[in-house]
Amino acid sequence: MSNFRELPRWPQLSDDDVEAAVAALRSNRLVGLGNPVVDEFEAALAAGQGVGHAVVVSTGTAAVHLALHALDVGPGDEVIVPTHTFIGSASPVTYLGARPVFADVTPDTHCLDPDSVKSLITERTKAIVVVHINGCAADMKALSAVGAEAGVPVVEDMAQALGTSIGGRPVGGFGDLACVSLFEQKVITSGGEGGAVLTDNPVYADRIRRLRSHGEGQIEGRPGLIWAHEVGYNYRLTSVQAAVGLAQHARLGSMVAARRHNAAYLSERLAGIEGLELPVEPEGTVHAFWKYVVRAVPGGGRPPAAEIAATLRSRGVPVLLRYPFPLHRQPAFADHAEVSLPVAERLSQELLALPSHPGLAEGHLDHIADEVRKAFAP
Repeated sequence: MSNFRELPRWPQLSDDDVEAAVAALRSNRLVGLGNPVVDEFEAALAAGQGVGHAVVVSTGTAAVHLALHALDVGPGDEVIVPTHTFIGSASPVTYLGARPVFADVTPDTHCLDPDSVKSLITERTKAIVVVHINGCAADMKALSAVGAEAGVPVVEDMAQALGTSIGGRPVGGFGDLACVSLFEQKVITSGGEGGAVLTDNPVYADRIRRLRSHGEGQIEGRPGLIWAHEVGYNYRLTSVQAAVGLAQHARLGSMVAARRHNAAYLSERLAGIEGLELPVEPEGTVHAFWKYVVRAVPGGGRPPAAEIAATLRSRGVPVLLRYPFPLHRQPAFADHAEVSLPVAERLSQELLALPSHPGLAEGHLDHIADEVRKAFAP
């Protein structure tokens, strides 16, 4: 393989996915309340994650926005968010006029550090956003305890973690609300974009259903008539997207199994390389391995992670630096520039994401492992 364009891309839509989309198009019921395909997809997501309600929306970022809106986050409030994550975990806080407060992460899982969260809680803290990063489960026992002690609700951002579980229980039901992404590169997709909010709280679920469609809902005592109960958004998911998501969801188990197989295969091939730290799977959890993230340990005469990544790309491995700019160091959050979060800042210079998606065969993984071994050789 001479360049990474020869590696299979992700996502890979099946004939079932395409046929489901075509059937939805031909139904002539593309959007609207009570759409049967949307309802079926929501029921499948809720059942799969073991929660009472799933409300599908247009993107994962919209899901975080609506979850925080349902908690009445607003001006003057603070929401604790890890700095080592995608911006969509934090930007919805600012949509609502609140202030994100960035917390550090743990050096092994790269998930939110409960001690960092505890140190940042104030009387203004309105919510804690916990990200199950890369498909690795955060320490929900400790983080839920921190939230409960302070009387602060917890929102699970599981954009990268469909298929992840803790003690045999899928993530998404440990917090007050949870947010799913169905973006094209995620564990499953609804055809490019999409998301969902999960909750066991029917009050939150009802409000989010209303907010996703302009705040409109039925007028009590006047069947068939609706009005805007509050100002909402246009965050609906189409029936075509729901149909693709439903078809993909039926294969979630096999896709996660393929990711886990590929991760185990890479770990076996990469074991023992000096200066390379492999991903961890916390005891009692199942890691979905949306990303296979390794750490290039500094020292030993080895080049820095950015140089290793450039070398690997030149050799046909589409490796990426993993969150090289913590959120509190980015221009969008310039007022946080003086914050010190040493673990995330260090990891931003050391983490590499290697391809491991289900479209890769063992031959592709052998190529990746061989080139990584060469790149780390003295």
